[in-house]
Amino acid sequence: MRLRVPGALAATAAAAAILASVSPAASTPTARAHAAVVSGSLGTVASVSVSGDDDASRSAPSRTPKGIRLGGGSASASSSRGGGDATAESTAEARDVDLLDGLVTADRVTRSAQADGKGRVGYDGGVENLAIGDQTIGDVSSGKSYDLPDGAGTVEVNRDGAGLRLELAAADGGYPAGTSVIVADVTATARDGAATPTPTATPTPTATPAPSVTATPTPDKPKAKKPPSYKKRLLSTRFQFPVRGRTTIGGPFGAFRADAGFHEGNDLFAGFGTPVVAVADGTVENVGSLKISGNRLWVYADTGDQFFYAHLSAFSPEAVDHAHVKAGTVLGYVGNTGDAEPTPPHLHFEIHPDGGKAVDPHPFLVAWQDRLGNPSADTAERPGALVEVRDLIGEQ
Repeated sequence: MRLRVPGALAATAAAAAILASVSPAASTPTARAHAAVVSGSLGTVASVSVSGDDDASRSAPSRTPKGIRLGGGSASASSSRGGGDATAESTAEARDVDLLDGLVTADRVTRSAQADGKGRVGYDGGVENLAIGDQTIGDVSSGKSYDLPDGAGTVEVNRDGAGLRLELAAADGGYPAGTSVIVADVTATARDGAATPTPTATPTPTATPAPSVTATPTPDKPKAKKPPSYKKRLLSTRFQFPVRGRTTIGGPFGAFRADAGFHEGNDLFAGFGTPVVAVADGTVENVGSLKISGNRLWVYADTGDQFFYAHLSAFSPEAVDHAHVKAGTVLGYVGNTGDAEPTPPHLHFEIHPDGGKAVDPHPFLVAWQDRLGNPSADTAERPGALVEVRDLIGEQ
């Protein structure tokens, strides 16, 4: 039996064939981003890469390759192709940087890259308290180049996707010529997708099919954007308020600071020597003192989140690098060390979800404080700075 094709269906098939021959496929938008706290010939520290619709972050480990020492750092990257509009961005930060056994040091190196779908890429960042050999450079916010001592090589800062790039032209201190180290290494690329071109050929149907009624599909309701997963996690009962005493939450997140730039935390004002505690179960790291932060430490929570404490008057015996502590363990005492000396005593506190970029800690601090209560009187022991001061006075 022969199968006959009605004229209308034949015309439809012919139209499809013509359209297929003249309509090239639309190009797919692309987005890629990469960030590393450190990269180069000595090794890579905390590297992340994403493409398509993705995001990732990673914090710097306590152990680093030979020739590289860090007090901390993080790298994050995100990319999106939503609606054909592609974007990508990446950010890297390194703190307390020491390269090649003190040849180059810096308090902080940051770099970010942002790409739009038109192929444009913008960079931002800076270097704080840069020193090269015995020369103190200070803060650098624009692209600069410096020579290493004795013509050993060069240091470039704030160039394209590199926050700081060290290149050895000659062997130095046991490191061979050609040694290259990039601190805060970022890239980002994005291209929007091209729209499908209008076909140039339109077939003439030989027959008009009978009209038919087609149900119009109901458009899907836009899905509500879910809040980042870290928000629900940080509001859980596993986290505690970091100060054990009457405390006023101040120091707005994002405010400009002349000596430190972007204020990445909140300042928690309390009486001098008020105990400061671990907000979650985790590992204590980077216990020490810096020019800006004063007495500072980090708590790397078991959840993957990281918390930064600064301006402490003193540390408790439990504040030891690599020590695992429980939430509520006293780590130190409120003070005003570092650049906080002219201000009332307070704790500078930062939250880095999943070890990534700092977020506004205010809503979490308020929730933690409400759960704890804000006592009008504080009777906790203070075995730290105040005891040391009295001992020193007694010896004079």
